[in-house]
Amino acid sequence: MILLAMGLGFTACKKDKADPGGSNSANSTLGIQIQAMNKTYSLPVNTSGLKSVVNTSASITWDTASMVISRIKYEAELNSLITHRDSIKISYEWTGPQDVNLFDTNITLGNFVLQPGYYDEIEVKVDGFKQDAGSGPVFYLHGIYTKDDNTTLPVILSVNENVMFKTEKDSVAISSADNTVFTSIIQLYLDQLMAEIQLSALDNATLTNGAIVISADSNRELYRIIMRNLHKDHHCEHGHHHGHGNGHGNGHDH
Repeated sequence: MILLAMGLGFTACKKDKADPGGSNSANSTLGIQIQAMNKTYSLPVNTSGLKSVVNTSASITWDTASMVISRIKYEAELNSLITHRDSIKISYEWTGPQDVNLFDTNITLGNFVLQPGYYDEIEVKVDGFKQDAGSGPVFYLHGIYTKDDNTTLPVILSVNENVMFKTEKDSVAISSADNTVFTSIIQLYLDQLMAEIQLSALDNATLTNGAIVISADSNRELYRIIMRNLHKDHHCEHGHHHGHGNGHGNGHDH
């Protein structure tokens, strides 16, 4: 099980007046987006925050990033309007599975109702289960590795184990006058996945049909480093987005 703990933030946009309000017009809704950032970056990845002393022309450009989303669980603690101390626990669940293109900024999963009030905490859990991926990977990247001598090789990262994102946000106020759609974006920075990987390790990687395949069964040391990087909190951050997006797939709310 891969666990990625990261911060959760919210942004809002007004609903179009043509949207049906019904009896829930005073409520707001929350959708979740999961996006891969930094498609192209130089190697080796500098993690010190200072200009790297290594000057190379090596780079990676990812053209495919996907993940099987099996479930999204939304849990919130709504502060009591009567006591202003006790919290009312609210929970919803969206279920797939859905294979999500992490480069598509228009896909929004879930449609969770946010009642007006002050939330002590909102937590979102995103699961990708191996059993839902069938014969394919739960998390997948495909791209091109450009060596320092400008020759190129295809590179593939294939994760065939359960993946879980856990996000939370404290002290969220939702006004009854807002009538808004809140979109939370979980951002996965692809350059940080390659932190601590040396060019020599990529240059000497075992090739499968002419490609560098990184998985639990191939180039396992590279796979181990990437999995460790995924586990670190600071490799995933929250960003902001305005708009509704599209809720695709077979998911439903409870």
